[in-house]
Amino acid sequence: MNLPRTINTDLLRTFAVVAETRHFTGAAQRLNSSQSAVSMQIQRLEDSLQVRLLERTKRDVRVTAEGEILLRYAHRVMRLTDETLTEMGRHTTAGKVRVGATDMTMCYLPKILQKFYVLHPTVDVELHCSRSWDALDALDAGDIDIAFVTQCCGRTRGKLITESPLVWACAVHSDVDECDPVPLAVFGPGCVYRKSIIEALGASGKAFRLAYESPSRAGLDCAVDAGLAVTTIPRDCLTDNLRIIETGRGDFPTLPILKTYLFGASSEQPMATKAFSELLVQTLSTNA
Repeated sequence: MNLPRTINTDLLRTFAVVAETRHFTGAAQRLNSSQSAVSMQIQRLEDSLQVRLLERTKRDVRVTAEGEILLRYAHRVMRLTDETLTEMGRHTTAGKVRVGATDMTMCYLPKILQKFYVLHPTVDVELHCSRSWDALDALDAGDIDIAFVTQCCGRTRGKLITESPLVWACAVHSDVDECDPVPLAVFGPGCVYRKSIIEALGASGKAFRLAYESPSRAGLDCAVDAGLAVTTIPRDCLTDNLRIIETGRGDFPTLPILKTYLFGASSEQPMATKAFSELLVQTLSTNA
């Protein structure tokens, strides 16, 4: 076997992304390339090394024993390459980051995006807003790179990022909190915090009605901004057009702590995704 004296680092990066996503389509999206181009790069790498690195099935792609060996070294090569370029002062992060978030976590992202643009203006950011379980399924499928969510949904690899108390809130110009029963604007069934809110109200004896329901924060905000309903929101995300309704006043009970988690972050991510993950953790941990 006549092995090559060198290996193209671009081919190694493509191979690593395919191995991580286990899908040519997902890898192509992450690399801002076409599926056919990714397939050709993998074929070039296999031809040059004269081994089969990936096993293609109808559902996904699996790494062979030889591929596992190469993958370990590919990660090391990519880290050293990135560190070298950074040290030489010639590194400019580029590419795309696909972020899955929920309505509860989306309110944290404006300041993250602003800081990220200043540091990495050439990186494109693709935002997907959905329920926690949908975001985690999309991460597993390789459709997004990281998931910033409020529920772990049985997964164990998430990193706890923030803990912020939920507060009762209504429009600053509204006295809707004086209504009996109080009209609520809440997320639809399936939201763990909806369940906690209803249970807390029931335990306190506070009369309420589910006046407005929506799967999105924007839908709830329509009713709240109009002064028609009380809602719950993380204290960290309170805006100037809302006022807090203090607990204990009019039997409004204390609410649970909102926890946010980051899934998908690792030292082996592409540089752009790694930079976004690190900035998110750094910013929100500092503000905790």
